[in-house]
Amino acid sequence: MFRPTLVAAAPGLLTALAGCTLDWDRVSQAGHALPSLTTGSTGDTTTTPDASTGADASTGADASTTSGSTTTTPSVTHGESASDSGTTGDDGEGEPVEVEVFVNSLSPMTEVGQVLVSVWTSRPVASFDIFMDGDIPLVLGAAPVNPIHVFDVTSETAPGDGTHTLRAVAHAADGVSGEGEEELVIDVQPGGTDVWPPYVKPGPINGFTGAALRGNGIDVAGYLETNDGLVAVATRIDGSKGQPEGEPIQLGPVAAIGGGRGPAIAVAGDDVAYVAWTLPDSGSTRWAVTKIKSGGLKGQTWTGALGTSVHALTAVDDVLILAGANEVSPGTHDLKAWWISAADAEIFHERTFAAPSVEDKFNTRDEVARDVAVVGDEVVVVGEREVPGFDNQLVRRTVVLRHSLDSEPLAEWTSPGELLQEDSGMAVGSLREGGFVVTGWGRDKNSIRQLLTRWFSAEGELLAMRFEPTPANDAFGLAVGEDREGKIIIAGSLQQPKTDANAWIFAIPGPDGAPIWEVIRNGPGQGPDEAAALALDAWGYVYGVGSEFDGLQPRAFVLRLYP
Repeated sequence: MFRPTLVAAAPGLLTALAGCTLDWDRVSQAGHALPSLTTGSTGDTTTTPDASTGADASTGADASTTSGSTTTTPSVTHGESASDSGTTGDDGEGEPVEVEVFVNSLSPMTEVGQVLVSVWTSRPVASFDIFMDGDIPLVLGAAPVNPIHVFDVTSETAPGDGTHTLRAVAHAADGVSGEGEEELVIDVQPGGTDVWPPYVKPGPINGFTGAALRGNGIDVAGYLETNDGLVAVATRIDGSKGQPEGEPIQLGPVAAIGGGRGPAIAVAGDDVAYVAWTLPDSGSTRWAVTKIKSGGLKGQTWTGALGTSVHALTAVDDVLILAGANEVSPGTHDLKAWWISAADAEIFHERTFAAPSVEDKFNTRDEVARDVAVVGDEVVVVGEREVPGFDNQLVRRTVVLRHSLDSEPLAEWTSPGELLQEDSGMAVGSLREGGFVVTGWGRDKNSIRQLLTRWFSAEGELLAMRFEPTPANDAFGLAVGEDREGKIIIAGSLQQPKTDANAWIFAIPGPDGAPIWEVIRNGPGQGPDEAAALALDAWGYVYGVGSEFDGLQPRAFVLRLYP
């Protein structure tokens, strides 16, 4: 999506800010004066935001580089009469305004990021109009402060690869206008292509199941085979090189692994992450949480009550929110969510969701949480529950539970099964314009699954739903997010003809429209592969983590993809 933005700068500044510089020797040799862009007095000084504000340092536009400027012969329009503040020539007409345009990006621009457009003029002016590729207006009547305009390059399609012409029209107070142009070549890699070669962890059984963005990279959680069996692990992947920073940190035995099952990870602050997983204990399980500080320092491990399990977590300030279940009998659970202290795991609040006793007298129906996310000022938990179907047999249906940040229940929604008999919500993600999106699967009883995605308003109203067209192949979603352009990114698994299940990451424009790009990763061995988790940075770069089979054993992988 193309997002024009006006940015203020220090008054009277003559040169492009954030690293944009003028060739003062060339300007002086041409006989140009170096006046302020404005004619009036200025107020309090303001500063120009860094061009990479809010962006991963490796992906934002490099604010320390400049493109070569082009001097153009200005077109001059004479006003009806010159104002008292205007500059007149010997013939009494307004003096021409010479204009040069500068951008802060190298050309070609190969990375997504911000483009700062700044302008030099030969004498003070009152306002600017900036156009792209002819007469497409970016900003009209902009104040004469540099940079005059800032716009985003967010993918190969916005504003689009190729050569673009930026034209600035300067308007002086006496009615005289001048203009100049600068070309910018954009050549961003296609969406879904690799930023660096995929990282694959060799060795025995291992896989990644959770990812969280922190700084220039991601913290990941997963599992690893040791002499004592499978253990939950955490590590960090450098975003610039695609390599782990140190060895995996072993946390403890793990009883459940995979997308929608954990281990899961969340970042709290600049140097702290928390990993949650299901710990086997005495023939049952407990939820477990460990704090990990920057540098791989492992803190204390906290555990929940016997019979509990955790599949997802998120962080809000100094509170961790865990989503999972509590076993009430073998194979049967109540959906659970816990609000605990990030400092010592004290349980602040505990919420249980189960069918009311009038519907399920002996509590034999299964309810499980699969994911949790902060959406605006709410906490949204998604998962699945058993309800009677058309033939009175139990079927699974998506459940969406909305809470306040401090755990007060707000509303619940259960899928009516309007298209297929069964469905499940495996992941939830917030939307930039408000509301949230839920992905998972749907199917008729005893048939293959189809990947199902639903859109909800901020008030929890179902707005739209979408199935991916894979009628003959089992498919499901395990993670979902929205990028800077508003594309929905989904990760999961897709079975294809003549292969087993493959890891699947793809982007869609919304409820309607064909996928914009997709990545299908088929491990070299025989076994189900899955993309279990996503992390999207501020500029839409996609980190995808999961597991793929090598021989008869899974191995972990990490991808970083262009928006």
